[in-house]
Amino acid sequence: MDTDERPPSFPPLRGHPRMADHLALLGRDALDPFFCAPPVLDPDPATCAILPFLAWVTTLARPRRIGIGAGEPAAITALLRDVARRRRLTTGIHALPPHPAPPHDPFDLLYLDVRNAPMAHPASLLTARGAVLLHGRQAGWAWPDGPSVFLPLGDGLVLATRGPGPLAALCALLAADDPADDHTPANIVHRFAAIGAHWAARRHLVEARADLALARQDISRLRLDAMELRLALNRQDTPPPVPAAPPPAPPAVSPGPLRRIAGALARRLRPPAPDAPPGRRPIRHVLFVSGEPETPGTLYRVTRNAAACRAAGFDARCRDCAAVGADDVHWADLIVLWRVEFSGHVDTLMALARARGTVLAFDADDIVFEPSLARADLIDGIRTTGAPVAQVERLFSDMQRTLRACDLGVAPTPTLAGRMRPFTPLTFVWPNTYDAETLRRSRHALRRRAACAPDGLVRIGYATGTRTHQRDFRQALAGLLRVMDQRPTVRLVLFREAGGGRPLLLTDEFPELRPHAARIEWRDMVPLAALPDELARLDISIAPLEVGNPFCEAKSELKFFEAALAGVCSVVSPTAPFRDAVRHGVTGLLADGATEWADALLTLVDDPALRRRMARDAFHTVLWDYGPQRQAGLLAPAIAGLTGDTQAARAGEIALARGAWRCRDVPAIPDSNILFARDQLRDAAVTVVVTAYNYADHVIEALESVRGQTLDPLDLIVVDDASSDDTAALLLSWAERHAARFNRLLILRAVRNAGLGGARNIGMAAAETPHILQLDADNRLLPEACATLRAAIGDAGYAYPIIRRFGRAQGLLGDIPFHPGRLVGGNRVDAMALVAKWAWAAAGGYYVQRDAMGWEDYDLWCTLAEHGIPGTHVPEILAEYRVHNAAMTDTLTEQPTHKPTVVTLLRTRHPWLHLTAPEVRNRS
Repeated sequence: MDTDERPPSFPPLRGHPRMADHLALLGRDALDPFFCAPPVLDPDPATCAILPFLAWVTTLARPRRIGIGAGEPAAITALLRDVARRRRLTTGIHALPPHPAPPHDPFDLLYLDVRNAPMAHPASLLTARGAVLLHGRQAGWAWPDGPSVFLPLGDGLVLATRGPGPLAALCALLAADDPADDHTPANIVHRFAAIGAHWAARRHLVEARADLALARQDISRLRLDAMELRLALNRQDTPPPVPAAPPPAPPAVSPGPLRRIAGALARRLRPPAPDAPPGRRPIRHVLFVSGEPETPGTLYRVTRNAAACRAAGFDARCRDCAAVGADDVHWADLIVLWRVEFSGHVDTLMALARARGTVLAFDADDIVFEPSLARADLIDGIRTTGAPVAQVERLFSDMQRTLRACDLGVAPTPTLAGRMRPFTPLTFVWPNTYDAETLRRSRHALRRRAACAPDGLVRIGYATGTRTHQRDFRQALAGLLRVMDQRPTVRLVLFREAGGGRPLLLTDEFPELRPHAARIEWRDMVPLAALPDELARLDISIAPLEVGNPFCEAKSELKFFEAALAGVCSVVSPTAPFRDAVRHGVTGLLADGATEWADALLTLVDDPALRRRMARDAFHTVLWDYGPQRQAGLLAPAIAGLTGDTQAARAGEIALARGAWRCRDVPAIPDSNILFARDQLRDAAVTVVVTAYNYADHVIEALESVRGQTLDPLDLIVVDDASSDDTAALLLSWAERHAARFNRLLILRAVRNAGLGGARNIGMAAAETPHILQLDADNRLLPEACATLRAAIGDAGYAYPIIRRFGRAQGLLGDIPFHPGRLVGGNRVDAMALVAKWAWAAAGGYYVQRDAMGWEDYDLWCTLAEHGIPGTHVPEILAEYRVHNAAMTDTLTEQPTHKPTVVTLLRTRHPWLHLTAPEVRNRS
């Protein structure tokens, strides 16, 4: 149910049915003071303390005329005007003279601060049912003209009214002292007191932040002065070249303390010896510097890239540009400057870095370094924000100056990297990425939505983060309007400033939307960490951009992959980055022009199954393409290649051999039905996927070995590959009996027999944990298997244990350490391994080919080796492999009519294989 459609939540008033009718409106979330933050906060805490109650009373009274005492704080007037605007009231707000006479047109509501300016007869200024709020009155003060109530808010607040009505009912409610009333009056007063105290604290916080900002500016200037002094002293103390004849000895002068300190600084910052010229020593420490620390880009381009550096084996730090000092420069071997404008402070930092031989890189996520593009017809934000063009040009010029002074450039898209290369030929593409917490929260939000009953609406969301995309939205508007005209269940979800403030999309510029105003859902902006919860509410995400606009063509794929993480399919404009990211018709839809936008949206609105399938396939591609593991793999050789010619050549070889280095393919997921589902909505680290085909005699033994795992919480997914025996019935009975053991339990049944690879992919796709352990229905796990493998896997793509054979034969499997070279001659790793879901996605899943079943796990390990994704060996016996006559290896894989097809498929997919035993083997 939408928040604006919830039923009233105000408590019933026993014995006062009319009051209940009047006051029920106040319980609606749309009027809740928590969502009506005031536009202005007063420095006086007592004034802030009464603002929430004043807003509540004004909403209830709906006054035509409001009178405000002379000299009242601006916060009072601003609040009343804001409430009137929100509630669409035609309210006049008038300031009273110091000694007012009874007006010709009396007031419906008065606000008077009587702490400093008492007023003798406020009732003479009111209508017959008017009310007054007196701030500063003490308890026990009597109002002679009607009901009144005292509230301990601010310095004491009295609500008084002359006649019957909603405010009289409110007075009666708050003055009630009936223990059967569930302490409703006290709860209301405490609530408003808490909100008022919160607003007062916010005001103090704003003032404290302003003071802190001024203090930081002062400190920054002092740091800059000190750094420039150090640089000057460093240059002065640098020994000159040795001349042919020694210079005459200077007179003996005892150095003072400042001179000794400067000399020590000079020795500390002196350039490295000739055997380690600038830019050629190993890079171990990377400093990421944010030029816009208060913007979301800092998370994407600074924090997450620093985390990728650490995962790649480097030591990394993050700093705001103003906070960078000489110690940071001395520590760093590589400094990455994101959106850093050139300034005196930056010039000093660069000089210190050059003196030490530190490599400098410039990073930008928009074309902010070409002053010629600072035009309102290209950058809509210049028009909508009112920024002076000259100011934007100056900003871009300063960015370009920083870029030119750096050794290399970094950009999130190939298009943007191409715009950088005229200024610095060496430019790397490091895409925007997600982190583990974003992935966890996105998938958790999707699970919560799946647990709720659908409301029959289709929500199309435009999640812009800034008020700079008016012309971009217009690219999709005509097609979107056609869809809304034809499909009444469609809702458009837009965002506004928190507290019901200004919209991020200025809908006043789109009068075509007015007939559909009631079908627009307005959502408050949330912190970036909470964005997955908002995205998961959507059915379709749109990301329109002006195709051909150089500024838009350089935009990253952020909106596509964040929606995909939350299980939402996307329709996007065919800019170059989106064309690279989206496989049209598979992982999303590309649309340009009204007809294409309308067709794409109608297709998705009318086909929920297509939406789910497209969102699922998009999720599987972005897991690797925009994941932290690939980012670490991109950064490692790029940074290592900055240390010398040989290292640069090796890094270039890796980059050229990898090519795009994206996921191999979209995993093939056969259709399946859900037979059983239970989700406790906790976060587990491991899912065990049990695949079964006509294994009714063994599957319960496998499931019991999963139930006996020591790891908790634990997820379990069982895939019945369209068995013809009673496997499905056994699975359902077992699930009903033991569902409480698992955080999440699913029983899935393939619509038609999918084969081993297809069944495994069904389970892998349904898993919502970072790691998945495959278990065939005839095998068993030892109790510590999941916990031990989870503890060992780290950043590897998979972890495999030693496996003990039982049944027809004994012995051990998987008892050799990991090395990709061991895969050249044949498979050495059984399918019973813990696999990272991102690694499975990078490989394109298990292959699905019924006439070549049997080596799906071997193919997966080979594909991961080609991606440079390692495995890790756990030298413990953690699982048991049943050797029996009905095993698929004997009945199918090692048959002379089948194995040659399997061998041919693997050799085609991995030409580097040289199998030592391609012929049929007798395993007995």
